[in-house]
Amino acid sequence: MGKKMGYEGLLYRGDKGTTATTLVTSRIDATFDIGVETGSTTSAGDGTLVPIDTGEATMITAALTFNMVVADDDASLAAFQAAAVVGLPIALRFIPFTGSSGLDADCVISTKRGTPLQGAQTMDITVEKLSASDREPLLNT
Repeated sequence: MGKKMGYEGLLYRGDKGTTATTLVTSRIDATFDIGVETGSTTSAGDGTLVPIDTGEATMITAALTFNMVVADDDASLAAFQAAAVVGLPIALRFIPFTGSSGLDADCVISTKRGTPLQGAQTMDITVEKLSASDREPLLNT
């Protein structure tokens, strides 16, 4: 497999409860992380040695952040801002590159606006939580 470039990542948005199908063409950078939370399985043993910390996976976590240049006529930017203001989920689908695994979920998001002195205004969008109210999140689509 050759090197993958950042522009190959595809981000889609849509209405909660559905798979996102509207391509967000104005995104700049995106970061997608899959993590794991663990629970302890450490036991005291026979009391002759200090126990070794052990654990097992209890939860898979996903994080997605991306940013966009602010433009008055950007419908995606308006949709993200509207969802964040009221705290309702919005459907997001992120594919790092064609044929790869990614995220397909309803997401509760927050936004942060950047107004640099030199350069265009930006908006950072962060997935705060995946929502399971209308459909189960998928991390392999």
